[in-house]
Amino acid sequence: MKLRQILSAACLCAVSVMSAQSTEDRLSYALSQSGSNRANLESVLSHYRNDSLKYKAACFLIENMYGYYSLKSPDVSQYYDYLNKVFTDTTSYTNDQYRSAYHVAMNKLSDYPKNCVKEYDLSVVTSEYLIRNIDSAYDMWQKNSHNFSFDTFCNYILPHRINNEPLSSWRETYMERYGKELDTYFRKQYNYYFPYTVCNHLNKDFNGAVFYPPRQLPDFSLSDLLNVKIGSCDAYSARSVSQLRSFGYPVTIDFVPQWGNRSMGHSWSALFVSDNYTVPFGVNETLGSQFDERSDLTIPKVYRQTYAHQQWLSDICNDKVSHVPSLFKNECYIDVTDKYVETSDVMVNFTGARNMKDVRWAYLSVFNNRTWIPVAFASLKDGNAEFTKLGRNIVYLPYYIDAEGKSHSSTPFILDVNGKVKQLIADDSKKESILLSRKYKESEVLNKYNGQIRHSSFVVSNDRDFQDSVIVATLDSTDGNRYYTIPLTYEGKYKYFKFISAKDSYGNIAEIQLFDDAGKMIKPQNVYGGWSGTEGHNFDKVYDGNVLTSYSRIVPDGAWAAVELETPMHISKIRVHPRSDGNSINAGDRYQLFCWEDDHWHLLGEQIGGYDDFLRFDKVPKGSLLLLHNASGGTEERIFTYENGKQVWW
Repeated sequence: MKLRQILSAACLCAVSVMSAQSTEDRLSYALSQSGSNRANLESVLSHYRNDSLKYKAACFLIENMYGYYSLKSPDVSQYYDYLNKVFTDTTSYTNDQYRSAYHVAMNKLSDYPKNCVKEYDLSVVTSEYLIRNIDSAYDMWQKNSHNFSFDTFCNYILPHRINNEPLSSWRETYMERYGKELDTYFRKQYNYYFPYTVCNHLNKDFNGAVFYPPRQLPDFSLSDLLNVKIGSCDAYSARSVSQLRSFGYPVTIDFVPQWGNRSMGHSWSALFVSDNYTVPFGVNETLGSQFDERSDLTIPKVYRQTYAHQQWLSDICNDKVSHVPSLFKNECYIDVTDKYVETSDVMVNFTGARNMKDVRWAYLSVFNNRTWIPVAFASLKDGNAEFTKLGRNIVYLPYYIDAEGKSHSSTPFILDVNGKVKQLIADDSKKESILLSRKYKESEVLNKYNGQIRHSSFVVSNDRDFQDSVIVATLDSTDGNRYYTIPLTYEGKYKYFKFISAKDSYGNIAEIQLFDDAGKMIKPQNVYGGWSGTEGHNFDKVYDGNVLTSYSRIVPDGAWAAVELETPMHISKIRVHPRSDGNSINAGDRYQLFCWEDDHWHLLGEQIGGYDDFLRFDKVPKGSLLLLHNASGGTEERIFTYENGKQVWW
């Protein structure tokens, strides 16, 4: 789930607009750029002179080959050697050990990729390599997926590479590895449904743990991907593509450059079931299940990787004057957002750009927990830009970049679930008081944890075993992942206090705080409780003062955690928190509330968290786009609006 690094310099525009020219012109240009390797490429064309379809396939590969390259350096070689040795070692490694190996390997990379030499395919690819690739791809297409068009074959079966990986004989590698396993399907009558079975068969029993690279790293060769024990979403997607293309099935990589309501982006594989329809999947996932565990994530844009350079990206990709974001310097993808979600077209006015003749492009960005990330572009004419196929239920920030490279934003807007646009303009003439309980949206998992403490009960006793006890409170409802303060009105003093989970609950409680009649927090003398907690989630975590630790039973029912007080006393109130991500209001932390206005975040106020369930901020402009920042720590924070007395997350 990492933010996709648009490295595909394999698809970066390094030349003038070639896409608009004819096939003959593009082929001539590619040959002219091949230098001393021209004879190899011409040999391929000559080899297929009497085979019209394979000749067209060869032309397609060569005419689109400009800009594709591998990155070479001694450091990169060391990186590959070290990790390949780790991944092929018969020693059993944990996922954390594999992650540590990545960090060791990264230390071998100095100033990557700036210190690398670009080895362009046009200059080094041999005729033997291309002919083997074309013959194998063509034969498998005819054998296993001949119902797909030649155009689908060219873009999604034929290509000899995917990203900037070193060239390798990967088709042979995958066929040698899986050929016998799949032979039973290939020996039977051709069946349109075999690709589903083949895909599900190949895409299983891998270690699905993910490594999120902290910076740009080299792509493994497609052959070496078979050995990778843990990798990024991009690496897993490339491996799936390699596996299926080896056997003639059209497949590609689709990616979200940035989710609409959380950090990072994501990439996955998409298998073609017809020329115009694909089914997404990820590592160890069955076809179509890619979004089952991601149903709460919003999608602003989905792009599909192609081998061919795309005309719609040519102008912006080849703009050498404007300050174009790196995402749009790659012309080898198409926009497939509307194949995944409902979309809308939105016209945005940029008043400040109306008289700027040197500003050609406008952009839309979405928030990634820290800053705004561009996801879409449009040509800017007379101060207006029309953005097409935008995913809904997302806040977008429109902006343009002037000739000096400075960004100028327009008013952020919500594109709601029905496709309506609502501008977020802070109204300084109308202000309100707001109550905030969190700085980051709740996930579906947190919602489940909230429900786990619902109907919990709390009892006191003077008997350690609670043979004679009094129920002093129950938590009957929960409306969010936050602290809940429960006043206690019982009479008498007791030495023992106990939390008891509700029926069918695993507990999943993070913290309980006890307060005496003077409002002072009580420190327990001793903590004890029910055993059989999951690893690292035992009963002692309930009273340890850390909201990021929690108690969770292995089986439902019977979760309990008790404390012994120094002396019998009366507890005036308790504060209870479900299992958490630490993004609720923590006592002692310093919080800052910001409002987006006039191109940047404005500080509205600052507070220290206390033993209340909420932070209250006064004089907040209505209609604002807001952000609550914890200056004391933590990384997750989301933009929100305040509507009908509640935070609405975007």
